[in-house]
Amino acid sequence: MLLLAGCSPTVDLSPLPSASDQILVVLNGEPISLEEFDSEFRLMAIHYGAVSELNMRAIKRRLFDQIVDRRLLVQKALREGLRVNRHELEQALREYLKDVPAGFFDMLKEQGVGEEAWKRKMAQEVLLDKMAERDIYSGVKISDAEVEEYYWSHLDDFWLSEAYRARHLVVKTSRELSKVQASLKSGGSFAQACVDFSVDPQKETGGDWGWMPSSALSPSFLRLLRGLKSGEVSKPLKDGFGYHLFQLIEYRPTRVRSLKEAGPAVRDLLLKRERDRRFVDWLVSIKKTATVRVNPDLAVVVGIVWEDTRGIQKPSKKHKPVRRSVHRK
Repeated sequence: MLLLAGCSPTVDLSPLPSASDQILVVLNGEPISLEEFDSEFRLMAIHYGAVSELNMRAIKRRLFDQIVDRRLLVQKALREGLRVNRHELEQALREYLKDVPAGFFDMLKEQGVGEEAWKRKMAQEVLLDKMAERDIYSGVKISDAEVEEYYWSHLDDFWLSEAYRARHLVVKTSRELSKVQASLKSGGSFAQACVDFSVDPQKETGGDWGWMPSSALSPSFLRLLRGLKSGEVSKPLKDGFGYHLFQLIEYRPTRVRSLKEAGPAVRDLLLKRERDRRFVDWLVSIKKTATVRVNPDLAVVVGIVWEDTRGIQKPSKKHKPVRRSVHRK
C-alpha cells in the first residue's frame, strides 16, 4: 500500500491490523501477528532443505528475534521521520531480483507467501539500511595504519600458491582438432577457436579458466603448462575426454600478496567488522527501552516458550510492562 507524502509516494509501513486472538507479541504497543511470523517463516523456508525438529526450533527462535529486532528499528525510523519512497523500493526490488532464480514469485506462491508481504519486508529492510547508514555506517572510518597493522599481523593469510591462468580447449575427434589447428595457423585467435570448437564449459569465456592452483591440475596438464611461455599454445594432449590444447595467459609463482594488493580487501573486512560491532551495540541500546507483551499460547504454537525474567528492566509507576526472554523448548 502506498500513501502520498507531498509529491513523493511513500510505502505504508504502519502496523498491520490483526484480530486480538492472533496477536503473537505486542512490541512498544504495536502488534506482531501470528500471520506475520508465519509469512516470514514460509519465506525463510525457501532457503532451507530438510532439517531436524531441534534445528527447526532454533531456526524459529532466530527468526522471531529478527522479526522483533526489525520492528523495533522500523519504529525508531518512523518516529524520526524516515520513509521509503516507491522509487527506492522499486530500485531495491530490481537489484534483489538480479540474483534470484527464475520463477521466484512462483516459489513464493508455492510457499504460501503473498507478493505484497514480501515487498513489505523488503521495504522495511530498505528503511533500516537508510537509518543505519545515517546513524552508524557513515561515521565508520578505517585508517591506513589499521589496514597495515592487520596485514602484518595476519601475513599468513595472504600467501598465494603457485597457479596458472590459461585458456583450455577440448574437442572430441582428431578431425575437429585438425580444424582448430588450421584456424590457429591461419591467424585465428585461440579464444575464438574455443568459442567455435571447444566442448569445455568455459568456451563462452574464450576458454579462460581463471587462476588454477598447480595442486588442482592433473600431472599431464601441469607438464604441458610448465613448458609454455605466455601466449604460447601447447601440443595436443589426448585422454578419455578427447584432445586438449592450452594457451598460457599468465604464470604465478608462490608468493605473498603485497600490502598494496591486499589493502582494499583488508579495509573492507575491517570496515564490515566495525560496522557490525557498532550495529549490535546500537541495537542493544534500543532494545533496553523496549516493552514486550506476549501471548504465551501463540508463543508455544511457533515453538517458543516464554518465561518471566526479573531484574532486566524496572517497570514505570504508570505501567507495568512484562519484560521477557526467549528460551528453547
